[in-house]
Amino acid sequence: MRGARTVILLATLLLIGCQDLGLTNSDPEKLVARHADAHSRFLEIEGVRLHIRDEGEGPAIVLLHGVLASLHTWDGWTDDLTDRYRVIRIDIPPFGLSDPLPDGDYHGPAMTRVLHAVLDQLKVESAVFVGNSLGGYYAAYFAAHAPDRVRALALISPAAYPQPLPWMLRLGATPVIGKGFEIAMPRITVQWALQRLYAKPERIEAATVERYFELNRAPNLRAAAREVMRQMVAHSDREPVWIRRIEQPTLLLWGEADHWVPPYQAERWQADLVDSRFILYPDAGHVPMEEIPARTVADFRAFLAAITSGGDIGSVE
Repeated sequence: MRGARTVILLATLLLIGCQDLGLTNSDPEKLVARHADAHSRFLEIEGVRLHIRDEGEGPAIVLLHGVLASLHTWDGWTDDLTDRYRVIRIDIPPFGLSDPLPDGDYHGPAMTRVLHAVLDQLKVESAVFVGNSLGGYYAAYFAAHAPDRVRALALISPAAYPQPLPWMLRLGATPVIGKGFEIAMPRITVQWALQRLYAKPERIEAATVERYFELNRAPNLRAAAREVMRQMVAHSDREPVWIRRIEQPTLLLWGEADHWVPPYQAERWQADLVDSRFILYPDAGHVPMEEIPARTVADFRAFLAAITSGGDIGSVE
């Protein structure tokens, strides 16, 4: 009997160790049970299952997260906005609870097709688009190429202009070392990466670490995420000349302690955008909407109030 208990204990410790090292995949059904809610919908888009949350009533706002994140990064904003707006959050493929795109194409035109299809299925003619990091790139690209569907933009540390990419993304894109990303994603690595995203790591909640850790171990996600990284690296030196086509009012929000997309990039955006406003947060990093949600969403609402005219975007306080 003692031997059997020992075997069970060792097997349990081994399983826990494998989980903490990220050697195992998260169970898809458990992921949905934990990270979807009553506002979740699963749409069939581009041949894949796409997870969104659609809540509130009023003028539509679409929120797009960054690489390796999920729609949960907008929890603080959504709680504040649904009193006056219809808030649509999207798990950008292949992240969160959305599936990878079958052709592995995550460039701007491919995501533009996805966003068109989402708006069509939800019967939304146009919306205010908000994006962080890679999501900021997608939001801006969509505004430039589908101007009739984007009323205004808010871009939070958006990626677009040439810059040295974070070493984590560069390593993930490499053929040999990056392969290890598919094999293991230790919990401690996830926590370390989050600490680099925040200006003040003490703001990171344990539940946030666990969410990132669980969702980024979804089956097939890591291989698809590496493809996203490869495409980001391959395009990191290209000038986004299409930004000059954006005429919508645009709010730029940046954390001064952003190590992923440095704040000096805001100067490039301001030079090329027709109508922009810029706010810098001295005590925030790459995800200020997650790190300091109350302040950032208040500035976003003030931006909407300032540009509202004739009811185009909707009445705001």
